Amino acid sequence: MEPYGLIYGNRAFLVALNEWSDEPRLWRLTGIDDARLLNERFERDPAFDLQRYTRRSFGTFQEKPAKVVLRFDAPAAPDASSFLFHPDQTVDEQDDGSVTVRFEAGGLDEICWHLFTWGETVTVERPVGLRHRLATMCRTLASHHRDA
Repeated sequence: MEPYGLIYGNRAFLVALNEWSDEPRLWRLTGIDDARLLNERFERDPAFDLQRYTRRSFGTFQEKPAKVVLRFDAPAAPDASSFLFHPDQTVDEQDDGSVTVRFEAGGLDEICWHLFTWGETVTVERPVGLRHRLATMCRTLASHHRDA
């Protein structure tokens, strides 16, 4: 395995290349239990940029990026406008006191997990697939706890 860097989200990950992948992949550090230092060298791809790699995702999940548009109601606007959802985000204040946050990232499940903490103060405007995924997660969770 050829290590390219470490990234931290909810968990720490090693970004590394191995013999069966053409691009670096993520390895959860808590899942590595037999690390050994080898007396071998490798040449890191000079075109690889760890910041660019991590900007493709929300948190640590890597998947094809989507254009995300979130609208936060006026009561949540001050908090949402000061929150860093993604390094490349834009935040636009609306006339009604709400704010719109835009960014491009993969990791739609991780975005859903985070948006759940904002409750009814956030509306997923785009992509529709993210809105549907969040609604499905909420229905599944509510169904699971219905009889509790």
